[in-house]
Amino acid sequence: MNQGISKRRAFLANQKNHGHRITLGFAGIADFRSFIGQEYIAGMLKAASDYDINFINFAGAIKYSLFYDIDFISHYLKTFRFMKKPLVDGLVTWASSLCELTDSYTVTKAFEALKPLPMVDIGYLDIRGMTSIRIDNDYSISLMMKHLLEVHHYTKFAFIGSKSSAPHKMRLTCYKSELKKHKLPEIEDSIFLTKTMNAVDIADAVKTLIEKHNLHEKKEIECIVTPSDIVAATVIEELDKNGISVPNDIAITGFNNQYSAVSARSPITTLNLEYFKRGYASVELLIDKIMRPGEVFKTQLVPTSIVVRQSCGCFEDSVVQAEGKLSENFEISIENSSEGVLRDYLYRKTRQIFTHQNETEINELVDSIFSDIYEQEKPGKMLRWFQKILQNMRKKTNLVNNELQQNITNLRKVILPLVRDDSAQNLHIEDIFHQLRALISVFIEYDTIAPREDTYMMNNLSQIAINFASASSGKQIQDVLRYQLGEMGIPGIILALSENTTSDLGAANIELVLPEPPSDIQQKIPQKVIEPAFIPKYFFPQARRYSFIVEILRHENKYFGYAFLETGNSNIALYDTVRTLLSNALNAVYIKEGRNRSRYNVLGEKQIVSILNLPSNEFDDIHGGLSASQITNYLLEHIDEMTNLDKMASDLSVSKSHLVRKAKELTGYTIQSLHEKLKIEQAKNLLQVESLKLAEIAGRLGFQNQNYFSSVFKKNTGMSPRAWAERNLR
Repeated sequence: MNQGISKRRAFLANQKNHGHRITLGFAGIADFRSFIGQEYIAGMLKAASDYDINFINFAGAIKYSLFYDIDFISHYLKTFRFMKKPLVDGLVTWASSLCELTDSYTVTKAFEALKPLPMVDIGYLDIRGMTSIRIDNDYSISLMMKHLLEVHHYTKFAFIGSKSSAPHKMRLTCYKSELKKHKLPEIEDSIFLTKTMNAVDIADAVKTLIEKHNLHEKKEIECIVTPSDIVAATVIEELDKNGISVPNDIAITGFNNQYSAVSARSPITTLNLEYFKRGYASVELLIDKIMRPGEVFKTQLVPTSIVVRQSCGCFEDSVVQAEGKLSENFEISIENSSEGVLRDYLYRKTRQIFTHQNETEINELVDSIFSDIYEQEKPGKMLRWFQKILQNMRKKTNLVNNELQQNITNLRKVILPLVRDDSAQNLHIEDIFHQLRALISVFIEYDTIAPREDTYMMNNLSQIAINFASASSGKQIQDVLRYQLGEMGIPGIILALSENTTSDLGAANIELVLPEPPSDIQQKIPQKVIEPAFIPKYFFPQARRYSFIVEILRHENKYFGYAFLETGNSNIALYDTVRTLLSNALNAVYIKEGRNRSRYNVLGEKQIVSILNLPSNEFDDIHGGLSASQITNYLLEHIDEMTNLDKMASDLSVSKSHLVRKAKELTGYTIQSLHEKLKIEQAKNLLQVESLKLAEIAGRLGFQNQNYFSSVFKKNTGMSPRAWAERNLR
C-alpha cells in the first residue's frame, strides 16, 4: 500500500479508537448541475468513503437554481459560522467559485476568517496561508498546442477568451509563450479577451475575427484556441451563422471538458482537468494537514490530459478504430456502367434513404461515395459528410439511433454491390461503414450525457412542489418530508427550526430526525441547540460514517433554521430545490401561526460587534468551547426572559463557572451585564417602531413592568426611553 495512504489510515483509525471520527467539509458556490461541480463533489465523496470519514457539504447550488436569488451570496456567507469545530475538523474550499457573485476581497477575507481551521483550496484564488490543488495551465496549453502542431501541422492560430475570468488570462499568457517556443507568429488581430463570457460579447469577437481574416478553408487562420468549452461552443455557433464550418473551414479547441464540449454542434477537442482526481486529492491533502499541523504544504499541480473529439479535425478513437466486415448476399449488381449512370443511380437511391436532406447535400454525398471508392482518403469523405449532417441534425432535434443506423444499413446495401468484386475496395468501404456506425454512437452518447446537466428536470418535481405547498402545519411539513425525501433519493434529514422567524441565524429546535433515531433519543425531540456546531453527536448515526449537505432555510430575509440533508442523490442542485420548497412551506405556516414576528429581528450582528468592541473576525472564533457569538445568540434568543445562568450553562453544555469566566474573557461583560446591555440596545431599535408602546417593548424584553424598564434604560443611557426617542428620532 502507498506509504501516504497507510499513514492516513493509521491516523484515522487511532482517532476513531479514541471516539472521534474525523469530519471534513466542503465550501463553495457554483453551478453544481455542471460537470465540473459534480465531478469535484464525486471525488471528495469517494475519498471520504475510502478513508471512512464523515463529510459535510456546505455547497450552494446557485447559478441555475430553480429560484435564483440575486442576493444569494449574503445569505451564503452566513453559512461560514457553521464551518468550525466541533462540526468539522477541516475544510476543502472552492473560494474562487464565489467571485462570480461578489468581489475577490470579500471572498478572501471570508475564508481567511475561518483560520486556524485546516483548509485546502481547489480554485485559482490566492488566500494567505492556504494550501491549494490546481491544474498546471502551462502544461495544459502545451499539451494542446503539441497536438495541433504535430498531428494537424497547424501554424496559424487565433485566441478567444474573456477578461472577466482570471484563468482565461493565465491561459492566454501560456498560449503566447507556446507561440514563442515554437517560433510561430502572433497574427495581428487574432487575440480577443471579451468583457464577459456572454454570447453577445463572444459573438462580437467572432465577427471582428471574420472581418479581419478569411476563415474559410483554413486560409488565414487554421485554428482558434479557447480557454473554455463554453467559449468554444459559442464560437462554433457564431461561425456556423456566418457559413463557416468547424472543423472543415477552421478548427476549434476548448478547455475544461464540460458538457458544452459534447453538446456543441461539432464536439470539442478539449482538456480534461481531472476534477474527480483533484476532489479526491484535496481530501487526502486535508487529512495530511490535520495529521501534521505544523508542516508547511506546497501547492500541488495536477497534470491534465487531452480529449480528442471532432472540432480540431480529428475523429474520436472509437470512430477511427471501428473496423470489421459483414457477410451478406447482395441482390443489386451494376457492372460496366458509365460514371453518369452510376451517379444517377446513387443519387436516386440515396435520395430515397435520406429524405430530409436537400439536393445539394445529396450531391455532396454522391461525390463523397465516389471519392471513397476511387481515392480512398483517410478519414473517408462519407465520414466527413455524416459528421456535418449529424451536427446540423442535433441543432434542430434529438438524434434517433435506430433511424440513423437503418439509414447506414440501407446505404450499405446500395454501395457494396459496386465494389464486391474488388476485395481491397470492399474492405475499405466496410471499414467506413463501421466508422459511420461508431460516429452515430458517439453522437448519441453525447446527446445522452448532455441532458444530465438538467438536474431539475424530474418528472415528479411538480407533484413534490404541490405536496410541500399544500402543507398547512408543521406536522404536515414533517409528513411531506417523510414521504418525499425517499422519492427524491435523499436518505435522511436533521431539521432544526427557530421558534419564530429571525433576521439572522440563531438558536433552533431539532424538530425532526430521519431515519428516526432510537426511542430514548426520539423522546428528547424537540431539543434546543444554539448553532449547528453544537448539534448533539447522538443525532448522527453512531455505527456508520455520515455525509450531509447543509441548507439554510429562509424566505427573502427571514430565517427559519437549517437542515442537514443526508447525501444520496448525486444532483447537488436538488438539495437547493428542497431548501426552496421547504422554506416556502415554512413561511406560509409561520405566517398562519403568527410566528413571523421575531422577538429580536432588529438587532443585527454589526450592532452586537460594536457593543463588544470586538474585531468582526473574532466574533465567531471558538475559545475554550465557546465563542462570543454563541453567548450573545443565546442571550438574544432569551431576551424576553430574566437571566438564568444555570439554564444557560446547561443549554450550552458547559459548567456555570466556565461560562461565567469565558463570557467575561470573550466579551468584557458579565453574563447579567451583557444580557442587560443587549436588552437596552434592542430597546433602542424597538423605540423606532412607532406602533409599539413602552409597555409592549418592556414585555418583549422581559422586564417586569414599564417603570422598571424605564429605570434600567435610564441607568444605561442617561435618559428615559421617551427622551431618548425624542432626541434620536427627530
